[in-house]
Amino acid sequence: MKKIWQAVSLAAFFAATAGCAGNATRTEMDYTTSYKLAIANQTLYPEAARNEAPVTGMQAPEASKVYERYIKSFEKPTGSEQSYIIPLAAQGGTFSNATR
Repeated sequence: MKKIWQAVSLAAFFAATAGCAGNATRTEMDYTTSYKLAIANQTLYPEAARNEAPVTGMQAPEASKVYERYIKSFEKPTGSEQSYIIPLAAQGGTFSNATR
């Protein structure tokens, strides 16, 4: 009886898994399609990849001014200090701590 039960269980297992083999799901068929479509939709000029002409841009004086302005944007302003107020009241109080 045990052998028959094992044979029936094995046959049921193979019958259940046979239906899954060979049928590609919609997700498998469309794998990476959304990624490829997003790249294609964000490409403004697809034919630009075939253009082998050298790229021209800003001349050295203009580029150096832009670079200097970029570097100065990271410097801290001198003279005025900013202060932050952090409220420390637990339930509607008016106490606050001013830090610099």
